[in-house]
Amino acid sequence: MKGFSQFFIALLLPLFFYSHALQATHVETTNQEIIKNQHGKLVWADLYTGDVEASLKFYQQTFDWTVKAFAKEQSKYHLLYDNGLAVAGVLERDSNRNKTDKALWVGSIDTDSVSSRSDRAAKNNATIILAPHDFTLYGKRSVLADPQGGIIALLELDLTNKNHKKISKKWDWAQLFSTNTRQAAMFYQDTFGYSLEATNTNNDSYFLIQAEMVQASIVKLPESFEQRDRWVNFIEVNNLSTTLTKAKNNGATVIYHPTDRGLAIIADPNGALLGLTQQESE
Repeated sequence: MKGFSQFFIALLLPLFFYSHALQATHVETTNQEIIKNQHGKLVWADLYTGDVEASLKFYQQTFDWTVKAFAKEQSKYHLLYDNGLAVAGVLERDSNRNKTDKALWVGSIDTDSVSSRSDRAAKNNATIILAPHDFTLYGKRSVLADPQGGIIALLELDLTNKNHKKISKKWDWAQLFSTNTRQAAMFYQDTFGYSLEATNTNNDSYFLIQAEMVQASIVKLPESFEQRDRWVNFIEVNNLSTTLTKAKNNGATVIYHPTDRGLAIIADPNGALLGLTQQESE
């Protein structure tokens, strides 16, 4: 994990706080416009884990989330709830697929068409892990690995399915750490329709913009890390300090937590990276 904190001080904080400044200007819209305006935004996440019971226990004890199995015919899929709102899914991961990670958070980005975007991703050299399929709870979904290995899911919310109104709004931000930020940026621009904005004079970090809002960012992966692109997803918590204390007590490792800043990154006991942000006061 060497070099992680210095990297974030220089890059993540400006991106994160600038994005919130832009989003503060958002005005109320109709339900259909809300769905359209969140295209490109992180709206859901699934935890793939080699130890479902241990993962469920950690997130229940650390975040006070509740859990229930989705359905009898899909009993291996568990839903985590935050104050009555569905916040994430948990499912078993094949331990032979990637022995370097026992668990992995995969964020779902809202999109206008899962099928067409998945087809375009494949043409742009992405690997389709799960082809477009009906996600009974909320709409249509697919999972893919971009050309540099970053794993991401696409979610097309069904306006006729009222369940999407019961999704927690606490997923806050997504950041891709990439070995080649320019190549990654070109892929996400061409495949998913993001506009790009360089965040520094070196043109090696980018905002991903859609619906006139900064939805995510791409930054350089430090050389001290395994050179494989990875997304880190951020979720709001009511009290960051309390959550970090509970996370550590429950076996997590705090990767990054700058003094007097409302964000942190942890690795849960199975190694899954998760970003945390302090919920803003209303």
